[in-house]
Amino acid sequence: MKKALPYIITIAIVIFAIWLVFLPSKVSSIPKESILFVGEGCPHCKIVEDFISANGVDKKVQFSTKEVWHDQDNALLMTKIWNQCGLNPQTGMGVPLYWDGISCYSGQEEIINYFKTKI
Repeated sequence: MKKALPYIITIAIVIFAIWLVFLPSKVSSIPKESILFVGEGCPHCKIVEDFISANGVDKKVQFSTKEVWHDQDNALLMTKIWNQCGLNPQTGMGVPLYWDGISCYSGQEEIINYFKTKI
């Protein structure tokens, strides 16, 4: 047992070091701020954007808008958030998608209903 103790301690230290290196990057890769993901030319996104403009949602709810069809970094971020929310990628990821920092709201109706509760 005395001979195995240094190996056990070494393995524990290595596992802890790996955890310290990789856990913070995984946690910080998904932002806590609210984001509306849209696609350029998406008719459902336009309906949401028109609702936001007509009702002054952007003056009452703080969020950023990210276009995903022509921006690969934004598409990658949306994929991470999509997976974080447990949405089914088999049905196809789509826009509009709203991330409030905790939960996802997918589709124009869900997003508009969410914004109605905030204005």
